Amino acid sequence: MSDRTKKCGRRGSVDPTQCCREAASPGCNIERSPATDAERGDLLDLMQDELVGRRDRIMSLMGLTWSEFEQLYERRGHVCTVRCVGVVAGYYWIEQRRRELHLHAIFVLPEHRGRGIGGAVLEELEDEFRGKVDVIELGVEQDNVIAKSLYTAQGFAVEDVLPELGFEIMRKRLSNEPAD
Repeated sequence: MSDRTKKCGRRGSVDPTQCCREAASPGCNIERSPATDAERGDLLDLMQDELVGRRDRIMSLMGLTWSEFEQLYERRGHVCTVRCVGVVAGYYWIEQRRRELHLHAIFVLPEHRGRGIGGAVLEELEDEFRGKVDVIELGVEQDNVIAKSLYTAQGFAVEDVLPELGFEIMRKRLSNEPAD
């Protein structure tokens, strides 16, 4: 097992399927690895910044306080850091739920957008989880035209609209089997 594989599990695990591999994207080579505690905190801060002015309303509709959301974030799934040429370019948070992979968050830092990083991450997740899950699901803000365009180009389709949250649920089937 390579040193690279050894460092790729979650919290000391050596399971390389959780978020490790390299891939080429049109803009740069990316590397994914488990987020450090500081990087996990950075993603949480970025998510909170994205929800500015709407956080409490959205949390209320979800039946959570921000503190409860933070606890959920710490307990569920895996957070990975995406690097481009060794520099942090973004983060994502995933959770496998039986035969479904839920992408809770994907965030490419502004200075790295438009370089194919988001698409490369989605393609890698698809490759990594093909055969393990039947569908990849994500939520996207209804007014986030750029993200919705990326997801559509990657084969995701809107399957549900949650107007009270301002979100659309998009899914991409990886198999012909019905999802759980």
